[in-house]
Parts: sequence; structure tokens; C-alpha cells
Amino acid sequence: MSKGFKKGFTLVELLIVIAIISFLLAIIVPAAGRAKDQSRLIVCRSNLKNLLLGCRAYANDYNSRLPVSGKLHNPHTLLIDKLRSGKYISNEKIYFCPSEKKDELKFSPENLAAGNIGYFYFSYSERATLSYLSKFLRKDIPWSREITDSMNGETLVFSDAWFSGIPTAHRWHKKGVNYATLDGSVHMVKEGPKEMFR
Repeated sequence: MSKGFKKGFTLVELLIVIAIISFLLAIIVPAAGRAKDQSRLIVCRSNLKNLLLGCRAYANDYNSRLPVSGKLHNPHTLLIDKLRSGKYISNEKIYFCPSEKKDELKFSPENLAAGNIGYFYFSYSERATLSYLSKFLRKDIPWSREITDSMNGETLVFSDAWFSGIPTAHRWHKKGVNYATLDGSVHMVKEGPKEMFR
């Protein structure tokens, strides 16, 4: 009677299988992350578009003037109150970028109550003052800046929040910023909207 051999993987074969699986994971995981970020990018653009439409609807009722907030950065209590008063915005989550990781800019009832939203709004009455804002935002753009619906269609109305030296919310676009213009367009600029500002 002859002895049978048990079949199984050798150590080398197991190492090869592990290497192949690791290689496939290295390809799949970033691709899945990019796909997830891409879907958040689309939701962010939709949020900006809806915020812009709410402001344009407000302007129809208020002599072509978009609502004016205190500053381009938080808190945006005046903006939220004005858009709530006429029911121009129904879904309050659209005030927040879905890619945002900073606690003070993510959706929560507390942030909304405090007027903290995930976007900059460019129709404001006071100069930007936060030290971690880009110098451009603090010193180079005019204030007060009241937007009317008869202004140049390329006028910036909303954008993702962006700060000097800090990556933006969209992780696959480290400095990428979505922004909405008065004509209803929503775009992304890869290096921050300074050059796009009108």
C-alpha cells in the first residue's frame, strides 16, 4: 500500500497569492475612494446650485438684491434667517459640503443654529477678519459687497470654504474649490478661486 500525498499550497505559493491580493487592494481602494469623493463633489455642486437658486428667488422678492450676510465666513445667521423666512431653502443640509471634515463646518443642528455653514458667501457687509483666512480674502476683496441679480453673471456668490495653507474639503483635489456664479453656473477651480474672483 502506497502512502498518498496531501495536496496544499507551498509557502511560496501562499506568498504569491498574498502579493496579488495586496496589489489588487492597492488598486481598488484608492479607486473606490476617488469614486466616493466624486459623488460628494457632485452633491456639493448641487448644494451650491440650490443655495444660489434660493438667493436668486429671494432677490426676485427684494428689489433684485441677494440677501446680505455679516461676513463671507461664518457665522451666516443673517443669510440663514433671510432664506428661511421666505422658505427659499427647504433642505438645511445643503448649507454644508458633504466632503467637509472640520467639525465647525459639517452639518449638525448646533452648527446650523449658530449660523455656521460649510461654504463662503460673497454678499456681505463687513470685512473678513479671521487670521487663518487667505490674505486675499481678508484684505484684497472689497467690502461691503452687496450682490444684485443685474451684476456680471461671473460674479462669485458661493464657494467651498478655503483657508490659507490648509487642504480643502475635496481630498482628491487638495486645493480644489467648487464655486457658484450669479449666472447659475457651478465650477471647480483646482488652485483656489482667487484668480476667478469677480
